Amino acid sequence: MPGTVLVGWLATAVAGVASDVAFERMGDAASFVLIVYGILITFVQVWITREAFEQVGVTPALPVVNSLSVYLQGLLIGLGVVLGLVLFILPGFYVFARWYLASALLVRDGGGRRAAMRQSWDMLAAHWPAALGVGLILGVLSVAPLVVGEVAPALVAEYGFGWLLATNLVAAAGIVGGYLAAVSLLLNIEQPAPALQEIFG
Repeated sequence: MPGTVLVGWLATAVAGVASDVAFERMGDAASFVLIVYGILITFVQVWITREAFEQVGVTPALPVVNSLSVYLQGLLIGLGVVLGLVLFILPGFYVFARWYLASALLVRDGGGRRAAMRQSWDMLAAHWPAALGVGLILGVLSVAPLVVGEVAPALVAEYGFGWLLATNLVAAAGIVGGYLAAVSLLLNIEQPAPALQEIFG
């Protein structure tokens, strides 16, 4: 499993670097770059999530080739979170927390996007603060380099590609960590905690 995580982390970082470079060069087609990047890292997400479940003896129902279903689910969740943030900031975070397990459930059970979102909502009725805490920590790790780059643009200018690579490596750690955290939280709710040792041990 550590090898899988390493490869997934590097693949996510490389996809991030490629999308950043393409985003700068493509101008009007920049939104297309973001869509391609989202789809690419969703394939990584499904692969890592499947590997984490298999590590504890669970056979996931959703194959990697069906990753587009997880991507589409992510768009639905993102829309719900954005609406919650626009209406009032706390409901946005609450919606994010209650749907935190939706992707992991879709990969494991393959029962459809809405069913996974409903199941996540139900499972996290009592555990949503844990999902929110983990999700925010890893989310901050994912976006912190971009924020630093905006606050201190001199760093970007001075270090150029090195800064681009470093920021994407840090962001990828938060992204991949989020995939593993979702599986771990799901297993921790359903199974005894020692099962988690098999993922990280």
